[in-house]
Amino acid sequence: MIPSLPMMPYAEPLTLLMFLSAFVGTLVSFILAFVNPVQRHASRLLSASLFSVALFALTSALLINHSIFLVPHLFRLNMPLHYLVAPCAYLYVRAVLHQEIRFRRLDWLHFVPFGLHTLELLPFLLHSAAYKYHYLQGLLVDIAGVTKQQEGLLPGYYHPVLKFVIGTSYVLLQWRLLGQFGRPAAQEPGTENHALLRWLRVFTVLNTLLFPPVLLAMLLPFSTTYTTIFTVGVLGSHLLLTSTLLLLRPQVLYGLRSPVLPAEAGLPLLPAAPAKPDDAARAYYLSEEKKQEYRARLAAHMQQQPFRCKGYGIKDLAAETAIPPHHLSAFINQEYRMNFSDFLNRYRIEYVKERMAQLDWRQLTLEGLALEAGFGNRTTFFRAFVKLTGVTPSEYQAQVAASS
Repeated sequence: MIPSLPMMPYAEPLTLLMFLSAFVGTLVSFILAFVNPVQRHASRLLSASLFSVALFALTSALLINHSIFLVPHLFRLNMPLHYLVAPCAYLYVRAVLHQEIRFRRLDWLHFVPFGLHTLELLPFLLHSAAYKYHYLQGLLVDIAGVTKQQEGLLPGYYHPVLKFVIGTSYVLLQWRLLGQFGRPAAQEPGTENHALLRWLRVFTVLNTLLFPPVLLAMLLPFSTTYTTIFTVGVLGSHLLLTSTLLLLRPQVLYGLRSPVLPAEAGLPLLPAAPAKPDDAARAYYLSEEKKQEYRARLAAHMQQQPFRCKGYGIKDLAAETAIPPHHLSAFINQEYRMNFSDFLNRYRIEYVKERMAQLDWRQLTLEGLALEAGFGNRTTFFRAFVKLTGVTPSEYQAQVAASS
């Protein structure tokens, strides 16, 4: 039952905006997390960021029209997720630009504020629905009371300030990443990378505008009610605009994709990309003569399948081909537009695909085949196979069986 309490001004249009943005944001988050098979790591990070805002929009709509009394357990459930919005957005941009397929070793530190705030709110979240119902009754007597509430152990307004500081810091990191990658790509207006970088800039601009309203709501000399309307409206509009842009331009969800390798071709037959450095790792320019020399050395050496050695690294390849490691790294980045790990994994995947076409491979499990190709474990093999082919090994195996 919904008690009779005063409604916020403009409650109906604001509720409609928040419900609409929550629906579109949740839909896009679902597509990113479960439908898109390409750049899974980056897509899921973007999904987490958008879903965190979508859950905020949903609970805000329920608070504004007082429907939260029907589902009191949703109250405050979204608050720890606020600390995921900025880190996940930053990690998404980094994952796309660096073509990452997993977290780095210390990335768990980005989620410490989320974990701490979850622990802080856990006693309230575990309370009964009746307790939360009565709490909401007292809170919503003042229609702007939600913005003044104490979130967990810290005094009121402390968490909004923390969210603003953390969010702004991550936005600055996003701009720094884009500054490193943006200058070379700006000279290639017709490329896919240029379109993707343009989307990342738009996304970062929207994120830049997301966090200041939290601080302005506390500093503007207006009534708390209208600053609440302003803040909620801006956050809902941000989610709706970001999600709509993604729906209208789905190609930007697929990341910096490497060229697709033909099934019958070896890696050295990939078309060379323009030699433009994207960051410090790609800053070494090589003359055309050097490229031709390194190309011939690599093509000859990779025929010996050194990639099948477990733990094979760039220093090993550099020593065996007599190419300086920094030159080798620059050559792979400039010639094939990929890092060394993807370069090596493409050979391994091609080896696996060739073995799958032979009848005797069925004596091995997929894990055994992966180890034979040089992968360290089954998980790494599956991730690399999906990233570089767009399908799982089992799906590819089924395709081979169907065509034979």
